[in-house]
Amino acid sequence: MRSTSPNIKQPARRLLAWAMLGLVAAVSGCYKELLPEEQDHFSKDMNYTVESFLPNLGKTNVFINVFNADFSTQPLDFSIENPRYGDKSPANFLLDSVDTRQWKTWYAGNEASIQEIENKMYTIKRPILDIRPNSGEIIFWNVDSNKVRYGKYYFDVRVKNKAGERVFSGLLLDVRRPRPYEPYIYDDATGLQKGLTAGGIVKPTGVVNFMDELLRPIPKDSVDVYFVKEGTAKNSISFKFYNKDSAIIPLTKFNFQQWDSLFYFSKMAGSRVRFGFNRQMNADSTKVTFDITNPFPVLSQVSGGLDVASIAFNFTRISFGRRISGGLGLDFSINEPGEWTAIVKFRVTPKFSDD
Repeated sequence: MRSTSPNIKQPARRLLAWAMLGLVAAVSGCYKELLPEEQDHFSKDMNYTVESFLPNLGKTNVFINVFNADFSTQPLDFSIENPRYGDKSPANFLLDSVDTRQWKTWYAGNEASIQEIENKMYTIKRPILDIRPNSGEIIFWNVDSNKVRYGKYYFDVRVKNKAGERVFSGLLLDVRRPRPYEPYIYDDATGLQKGLTAGGIVKPTGVVNFMDELLRPIPKDSVDVYFVKEGTAKNSISFKFYNKDSAIIPLTKFNFQQWDSLFYFSKMAGSRVRFGFNRQMNADSTKVTFDITNPFPVLSQVSGGLDVASIAFNFTRISFGRRISGGLGLDFSINEPGEWTAIVKFRVTPKFSDD
């Protein structure tokens, strides 16, 4: 005869499981109480890896990756104190607020117009000498010599967290003359033109397969580049080419140039970026002009100078039955708004015709 007694094995197992869970929770609770309370850490070996900051007037200067926290507990809190001249008299105007342009959303590099880029920015007041409150990176915002004279100033930085604080004293701010474009041919400390072998004249980044009429190679040292500001109606960059006799070289000579597919790589954006907007070629093909942002590239100043614009001018010709392709490349940036022209002057007239 079958037993009619209830099956007590399953409920018993459940009760045992709940008892074990309760025991584990109790033991865990006791274990947590035995753990020491986590303490914030403030390293005595934290330091500024850069103690001298050389900003230029007329542009935004961002000094990135300049502080070593040495595993101190985050977040750290940074503030600037006691800006002063070398004689220790106060220079509190360095903490005056000015209009600054900052990003409200990220720059992707695929924006279709300058206006689309501008729409991603906004204006906010910040101190001329500024600091990122949690990283300690130093910013000197765009002002001119009417607001700050070039010369040497000093300031302190206070850094703290819940475990302690420290003041880094006597950091140097060496304000330099403007650098309207890069590479710049004038010394920003003295205002004098650099020596011709020390950057006193701009050279192309690269020159490939340019030959003279005797089919001798033309090196990049035989090509000079001059940046000239020709107006202020808009922000633009134009390009002109001249031979050794200062006769214009028509841009039609660059017969392998893909004018509507000009891009360069932005290290900050991590993507290929369109070179300028609204390309315009004048009627006789002696000048090409692009509308550009200010600054150009748009991330050149906030990148600590890592971002530069790149452009290449390419041609092809037949030399004794063999096709030769060549070109000239230029890396640069523009910091000052206006209508700029890059004039490329060959000291030796290049050959573009077929042999």
